[in-house]
This record gives sequence, structure tokens and C-alpha cells, in this order.
Amino acid sequence: MEYRQLGRSGLQVSVVSLGTNQFGSPVDAAGVKSIMDAALESGINLVDTADGYGGGKSEEYIGQAIKDHRKDWVVLTKFGNYPMGEGPNNRGNSRGYIRKALVGALERLDTDYLDVYMFHRPDTRTPIEEQMSAMDDLVREGLVRYIGCSNWAGWQIASANETAAHRGTAPFVASQPAYSLMNRAPEGEHMDACAYYGLGMTVYSSLAGGFLTGKHKRGEGALPGTRVARNPRANETLLTDANFDRLEAWQKIADEAGVTMTQLALGWCAQQTAVATVICGATGPDQVRENAAVSDALSKLTPEVLAAVAAVK
Repeated sequence: MEYRQLGRSGLQVSVVSLGTNQFGSPVDAAGVKSIMDAALESGINLVDTADGYGGGKSEEYIGQAIKDHRKDWVVLTKFGNYPMGEGPNNRGNSRGYIRKALVGALERLDTDYLDVYMFHRPDTRTPIEEQMSAMDDLVREGLVRYIGCSNWAGWQIASANETAAHRGTAPFVASQPAYSLMNRAPEGEHMDACAYYGLGMTVYSSLAGGFLTGKHKRGEGALPGTRVARNPRANETLLTDANFDRLEAWQKIADEAGVTMTQLALGWCAQQTAVATVICGATGPDQVRENAAVSDALSKLTPEVLAAVAAVK
């Protein structure tokens, strides 16, 4: 497994990390334990979750699974995207809710600290000074080691880290955008902001809901039970002839490079500017091992292969 520095922090994270939005539903506690054991054995050391995944069960099951190996894991969780109670003050990024959300996360994860704590979504109603100050308090108290953001724009990252620099508080060291061969939106402003301010990107949805694995076939519709099948507009936005043309071109490149389509898609993301780790979800141990093998395939993704991938339109 390859390990990389997470932004301008001293934290080393595996280039492939474990995504857990399937934990709690449909993956039960026993399944989570087997997946996390397989991940650790494969060299994966970062687990990514959020308070609302599985209605809180994702964090709870993770806490149970890593209890005997807590020091071996980099635990990243997020807050603010899912209302965790009634009323307007049980969501968002206000000082009071940040504290409340952290207490809940630590309890569910059965730990006394988080390695990385992230805003799950921007909160434009709460002043950025309040948000960054509240997170800095958690860092100074030793409850959180590093902070970051998910789904923020480049200008919002700049605002946050300029505020932190001006006030002498903890800056962001990580950003988590959706990024894949099918979604190149972070390129440009977002990646430039991450590179300038020293944020490592922990990218998600890098297989485009499974489309880039090749399991969905042209003209057959989405496979039942998959994320793509749950998207009512998948046939118009994803499962199009133009997208299958691109997928077939990428598959040919993968075959010539001696890697799987999954390895090509994830490995391509891992080789991009500022990307520290690629988050890969899993519902079983074998899937974790397949994802972890991306690290071994990186040497086959030469500059020529990456250029050929990027040239597909």
C-alpha cells in the first residue's frame, strides 16, 4: 500500500481509503467488522464516515469494529449534512451545533478523539469566523487533530484558510469533493485552492456510482439494487450511448495497460494534483481487497496511459 501526506499535515494516509455510507444499511455490524479487518490487512488505514450514514449506525459499527485497533486507524467523520434532531439548531455549522455533533460522534465511535473532522456541507448563514473558531477550539482541546471540509467550493476554502491565517487558528488540511472520470468539476478552481492552501483531497464517488466498473451494460439499463438503479434519471444522464462509448475507450486503455477498469478509474484519480486518497465504498471483504489492489496498479499508469485516458472525450 502506498501512503501519502494529507495536505500540509504530518498525517500519513493510504492512497485507497474505506468509504462507509453503506454501513448500517445494508451492511450490519458483523459485516462491518469483516470489511474493516480486511481493509486493515490490505494496508488501508483511513476510514471515512459521517454522522448521518445509516442513521448513525455507520459510526457506531465502525467504533465497535476498530475498538482493539484504534491506534492503527485514521478516523475521518463529517457533520452538518443530516439533521440529527428536531429544531433549527440541530443542523448546520454553528458553534453550538459543532460541539453537539462532536459529542455524538465521539460517543458513537467510542473514541476520545477524531483524526480528521469535516464540515459535510457549506453553511452560508453562519459566519466563517465562527465556524473556524469553533473547530479550532476542538483542536486545542485535543478532541480533533485536523479539520477539513466536504463539498465546499474553492473560494470557500480560500475564505476559511485566510480567516484561519489571520486569526492564528487551525486551517483546513483536507477537502472532500466528488471526483471521477465522469465528474471533472473539481479541476480548476477547487484543485488550485487545495494546492495553494495545502489541502489534501480525499475524493469520493470515483467510480461514478459503479458505472466505471463496467458492470452496467449498454442497452440493458441499470443493474437492480445498485445506486445507479436508484437514480430516476440515470438513463438520460449516465447510461447514455456517449458515456458507454467513453467507457469502452477507457476499457481498451485499461486492457492494454494490464489493469482492470476499476483500477484505471481509481488510479487515474489518485494520480491527479492534490489527491491524497481515493475513498472506495465496500459491502464485503473481497471488494475491499480489490479496491486496495489499486495501489499496486499505480506503477502501470504511466504518463502515456494517463494522457490517453484524459484524451477520451
